[in-house]
Amino acid sequence: MAKFFSPITNAIRGKSTGLLAAYSVAGLGVILIAVAAYYGYARSRSGSDADEFAYITADESLDSLLGRSAESSSINTKEGSAAIPLDQGVTDLASLASGYPGNLLNPKYWDDPEWAGSDPYGGPTIPDDFVPVLSNDLFPDFDPNSDARRIRIPSIGVDAPVEELGIVDLGDQQAYETPDNVVGHIPETSHPGQQGSGWFFAHLEGFASGEGNIFRHLPEIRDLITQDPVDVYLSTDSLEFIYRVTSTSQIHEDDLRLSSAEDAQITLVTCWPPRIYDQRILVDATLIAYRPL
Repeated sequence: MAKFFSPITNAIRGKSTGLLAAYSVAGLGVILIAVAAYYGYARSRSGSDADEFAYITADESLDSLLGRSAESSSINTKEGSAAIPLDQGVTDLASLASGYPGNLLNPKYWDDPEWAGSDPYGGPTIPDDFVPVLSNDLFPDFDPNSDARRIRIPSIGVDAPVEELGIVDLGDQQAYETPDNVVGHIPETSHPGQQGSGWFFAHLEGFASGEGNIFRHLPEIRDLITQDPVDVYLSTDSLEFIYRVTSTSQIHEDDLRLSSAEDAQITLVTCWPPRIYDQRILVDATLIAYRPL
């Protein structure tokens, strides 16, 4: 009897296995179609949020943001010189806040003082151990060709090494190598403290490349700078510089061009959006201070 049913049992088992394989292939196909559809939709929408990332400090607010004042128009950066006090421009804010019980809070917390954070109130500030400078100053006491070694952006939790990017030969063309778990500096652009624009690149995420996600929070700067100044700390072997963010933007990768400036600035770049990467988020910042290390 067992011999009689054996072929039937085997046939049923074979049919079940075949059905399972067919269902598995069909399920995989559905998943691939869904992924392809999502990717196509996401790619078609890529760049549609460019206006959300567009921010530039108004001309009438720029001097105050960068700590410039009439007294600081001729800052002397030689050793031993006193730091020029910043024109914080808080008189109007103070008068408006005088009748509010939370007038010592940062204004961004006024709508919900019960959950207020500890961010300082009073406008842009520079740490006491830094010397304020104008971004178009020429420094007499440091090497303007010193490479950047480290970058910090406390407001988004960035603290990472910086390396000079090399050139990769792709056969029919050349390109800069991608930064591998570091922030990469384009060697032909300005160095820290130097006049012109220094360009720095890092990954939003390392989904496929495994090259890190140091700039994963860089897109958040657009919202942060509408509430408080965002500072970028850039260090060489002997000096540390503070750059204050003045604008953000988003452009297509094909429209990205390295540009320069008349004063000392930096531009931070990462890919956008996640998984698509055909856009670039740009964050521009201007030099406001430095200190010896």
